[in-house]
Amino acid sequence: MRSSNVVSEAIRGRLSPNPHAAHRPRVAAILPMFTTAFYFEVCSALFRTLAKRGFDLVLIDAASDVDADLHLDRLLAERSCQGIVLCSMDLSSTRKRRIDRLGLPVVALDYPAEGIPSVRVDNVAGGRLLSETLIAGGSTRQVLLIGTRLSHAFRDREAGFLGVAPPGSRVFECDATTVQDPAPLLLRLLAESPALDGIACGCDTLALAVLKVLREWNCRVPNDVQVVGHDDMPMAALVGLSTIRQPVEQFGTWAAEAIVDLIEWPRARAPQSVVLPIEVVHRGTTRRAQMPGEIVA
Repeated sequence: MRSSNVVSEAIRGRLSPNPHAAHRPRVAAILPMFTTAFYFEVCSALFRTLAKRGFDLVLIDAASDVDADLHLDRLLAERSCQGIVLCSMDLSSTRKRRIDRLGLPVVALDYPAEGIPSVRVDNVAGGRLLSETLIAGGSTRQVLLIGTRLSHAFRDREAGFLGVAPPGSRVFECDATTVQDPAPLLLRLLAESPALDGIACGCDTLALAVLKVLREWNCRVPNDVQVVGHDDMPMAALVGLSTIRQPVEQFGTWAAEAIVDLIEWPRARAPQSVVLPIEVVHRGTTRRAQMPGEIVA
């Protein structure tokens, strides 16, 4: 499992603008670089689509709301990009007014920012599906592991999970260190709740790390402990991880097309916000027979 910093650098190296293309217009994407697999897939689609339209992509890693605001203030002061893609975060009302005055196009990705065209899934429903998938397999003692609560998506999945999870279910916010090595957290959870039989993860990055440790410990997954992730990254199918699938590439494609249309046609009607579908994909880490509307892979 590679660290967040390493993957962030890999993304930057692949997607940063060409220094020899100084006159190409630029779009800046501001995002919390926690769920690196998700954002790598999203930004890859964003990059490809922008490149076809003649734009470069600049990635900005925001570690906190304050950090995001500082980056926004700098972009607005420098006028160094033609548009902004907000990933899993919102703007303050003050900055929305300032952006409106400057006429800088903005779209939101993975969050329904008020007054801004957006593409997203229903993350509250995704959180519910995480718990319901474990419940359907018989799990009554569940935990949810999520990334930073700076991400609205994780907060919404947490709310959805807690709305349907069995009594006593708990949620743990994880940092990059835990993603790289979740063993200490898992040891603590099993010590505090030996009967733990269901682990939901707010992203596949976490679920893959958890599954790796459980298999190293010779835990019987899913017989003893079920594990379910969220996103359906390519690696999930390779290791047999059950997950909640969202159409990740469509996030980046829609955001790129929408921001370029706003830049090139400023007087046109803003694009309609889109809510993309999600679905459960059962593989080898949950106990469940196929149900209507679900996939058994």
